[in-house]
Amino acid sequence: MLLAVLTLVAVATLCGLLLGLVAGRLPAASDPVVSAIDALLPQTQCAQCGYPGCRPYAEAIVAGQAQINQCPPGGEVLIRELAKLLDREPLTLDPAFGTDKPQQVAVIREQDCIGCALCLAACPVDAIVGSARRMHTVISNDCTGCELCLPPCPVDCIAMVAQAEPVVNAAPQRSTVASPCIRCGDCVPVCPRRLQPQLLYAYCSANEPQEAHAANLSSCIECGLCERACPSNIPLVAFFREAKTRVRHARHNRAKAQRALQRFELRQARLARAQQQRESRLAEQNKRLLGPGGTQARREEIAAAVARARERKTGRRATPTE
Repeated sequence: MLLAVLTLVAVATLCGLLLGLVAGRLPAASDPVVSAIDALLPQTQCAQCGYPGCRPYAEAIVAGQAQINQCPPGGEVLIRELAKLLDREPLTLDPAFGTDKPQQVAVIREQDCIGCALCLAACPVDAIVGSARRMHTVISNDCTGCELCLPPCPVDCIAMVAQAEPVVNAAPQRSTVASPCIRCGDCVPVCPRRLQPQLLYAYCSANEPQEAHAANLSSCIECGLCERACPSNIPLVAFFREAKTRVRHARHNRAKAQRALQRFELRQARLARAQQQRESRLAEQNKRLLGPGGTQARREEIAAAVARARERKTGRRATPTE
């Protein structure tokens, strides 16, 4: 009996060790909360939050090392979304990390560009095209406005300009409406799309356009029948129109963020491949030079390099100058 118990204990211990070893070698599963936060971030990869990218910032929020108000590109809208996701109180944007400003894109003054190519390496989404000693330009549709290309430029030929945004017709604030909603329900039976204008107005006046969209706001044809039936004379159509515009704007920003994330990941993969190829070439070179006959190989490479340099020098001398 004792032998059987000891055998079971030994087997369980061995299984535990094996599982621990396998778990240590396998990549850690992605935290769904981190992924949800990262999905809300603007994916500018600007590092203004104090972290090298949007994903590290999301991980820092989950770990309790960062607050939800450290992303200037996301602004107050992002803070409210993060607060709702994490069930926290909304905060104001921390001015130590920047200010909430309109979306911007980089523009290169091409007549001043000297082709140094320093901005190419700084762009996290490869939105700048050009080559050494050639003029560069910015793909405005792919630029995230991160401003990381500004510091490396030695001639200050890059400027940030405000990006055109859709015009949002501001709806009246709830406090300025002549009479508050009395929840009479008179607007419901007159709606030709069988919506709940009373509920939509509550979401719109509370600055929650996404909730209004979830309540089928997009089906509203803005006929104005609910507005005419309202005994409080609330301008319902103005609220609905403003909320629709904000939903479209948020959808556009989300699509742009997803495109920026894809370009960022492709760039990271390209840099990793280039680094791996560089290390492979160096390892092969070291193996060849440090192996048998390496001294002779080094002498031959040096002699070949000297010969090429002399050849170029002789060619320059032979070329007639104007």
